Amino acid sequence: AALAADGLEPTGDLNASVDYRCHLARVLTRRGLEESGR
Repeated sequence: AALAADGLEPTGDLNASVDYRCHLARVLTRRGLEESGR
């Protein structure tokens, strides 16, 4: 999941910063992987 944000180049805007979007990509990828393993 930590690798999920490595290939991304998100843009920041008024709603979310680049750092937050990278963090969100890692979190959502981890959750998806955990859910698929159940």
